Amino acid sequence: MNSRKARFVLVTTSLALTTSLLAACGGGDVPGEGSENPTQDLRAAAVDKIAPVLVLTSTDPAELALTASQSFFEQAPVVLLADADDESAQGAAAAAALDLHAPVLLMGGAIADSGLAKEVERLGAVTAVVVTPDRAPNVDAAGVVTAGAAAVPALSSEDLEQEARKSVEAIDPALDAVTLDAGALVATADGGAEIDENDLAEVRDQLPETASPRLLTEVLALVDEAPGQTAALATAQAAGVVPLAVAGGDPRATSASVQAMAKAKALAVVGIGESFGTVDDLTARVRAAETGVELVGGGQLVSEGKRFVVLPSTTVPSTPARVAEMIAKVAARAEPYVEVATVAGDETVTVPTVELVVTEASGAAGKDGNYSTELAVEAVRPAVQAALDAGQQVLLEIQPGRASFVDQVERYADLLALPGVGVSLDLDARRAGGAVKKDGEVPAEEINEVVSYLAGFVEAKTLPQKMLVVHASTPRSVTNLGALATTDDSVVVVVHSDVAGSYAARSKAWDALTAGAPAALRWGRTDLVGEVTPERAATTEQVAPAPLVVVVE
Repeated sequence: MNSRKARFVLVTTSLALTTSLLAACGGGDVPGEGSENPTQDLRAAAVDKIAPVLVLTSTDPAELALTASQSFFEQAPVVLLADADDESAQGAAAAAALDLHAPVLLMGGAIADSGLAKEVERLGAVTAVVVTPDRAPNVDAAGVVTAGAAAVPALSSEDLEQEARKSVEAIDPALDAVTLDAGALVATADGGAEIDENDLAEVRDQLPETASPRLLTEVLALVDEAPGQTAALATAQAAGVVPLAVAGGDPRATSASVQAMAKAKALAVVGIGESFGTVDDLTARVRAAETGVELVGGGQLVSEGKRFVVLPSTTVPSTPARVAEMIAKVAARAEPYVEVATVAGDETVTVPTVELVVTEASGAAGKDGNYSTELAVEAVRPAVQAALDAGQQVLLEIQPGRASFVDQVERYADLLALPGVGVSLDLDARRAGGAVKKDGEVPAEEINEVVSYLAGFVEAKTLPQKMLVVHASTPRSVTNLGALATTDDSVVVVVHSDVAGSYAARSKAWDALTAGAPAALRWGRTDLVGEVTPERAATTEQVAPAPLVVVVE
């Protein structure tokens, strides 16, 4: 096992992961704690093995704390107990847990005393440190209790200790009881909190001598910072796990989380919070984030803080000079949107995007009889790579004729393996044939085949999210729009209202397409060149739902 030593201080709500913590990422045996020749059985020991990816999803703090203890500790001679309804006591227990390498369990919550007793027995605990209510809550100059301080009955220290011993006896009469006042939790200079040294020393003097703890190494805990996770997270850290705050439960979401995952390369990753989804969900997200590859605008998610401004239906340029012209044109289309966002103080990142026609609908059936001409991958690659190198995103436009969309998308797997390359489907270019009964009216199921293919491709190649734009000129373009896949973790589906013309005509088409559509869908609108300026934006009512994609004709 890796024997690198690391100390962690619980910062009750701020869980920023520093470079030094990432470098440590674990601890092994911790030297210098306990007597030189204690009984080897009396030691805190983390579990020998942990699954490569684990998710603790309970939303109940007591249940989550119990699950964390079961997941991270094989044995623990000392446990910390705090009231499930006393946040200050939980904060103190959490801070003490890191110093004592002990799990935190919560009393009076969803877990009955009998359930806590079973866990105490499994751990082989002999002593419980009970955190009692703060006898001196924060008060202002007028003597009024400040916000966040619990109302504490006027009990003496002896009374509180007696109550604590009763709580311990209800769980396991054989347990020794030691008390710790929640008021022992003090603020640190870095904005965190820790147990006062004198109070901690007093507690230590009453604990049995133990051997050095055996801790987990190279294990990372992702937390979404939802309420009620303090005890569970402290238990994880007490067992040697390193925390990383991941808002929304997706380590792909930001540049910071992606790079932290890439640096850590942890042997195991635990998600604490229901937003992390299933083990399969988190596994795919972690594998992608660990590559360290990012999309324009940061992170690996298409829709996180971004707006895509698209130069549409562009013929693939055949010479370097024309490729350069294309790059400049794409940038020019995006520039007004950058200016509008800057003036408005909008932090959404504008992503210049080019749509390259790689299969073009034809009036002739052709040798394959599908009324579509497909470009070779190598004919398209130079333009794609140049756009990516210029900080632009790419959409491969599919005009399939009588071919199915997925059959043509699969031809361009080599290009789709590049991060930042997505797909757009021109529904008007789909001729009747197969599942399509009428030109330009495509069943949602045929589009879902593309979603399924892209999702499997992204997971297999550990890629950032892909964007799939569906160009729909009328509400009938997608038959059964409500059946369109919208929830895949690897693919963001955007339905674009593909109507040009006057602003009134575009607004009418937008309203018709979005009315009654699934709430989870993302949308694209059409603007005309020159009509977007800071002055007009300030007086123009914003469309709803907010579009992720803007196609500029």
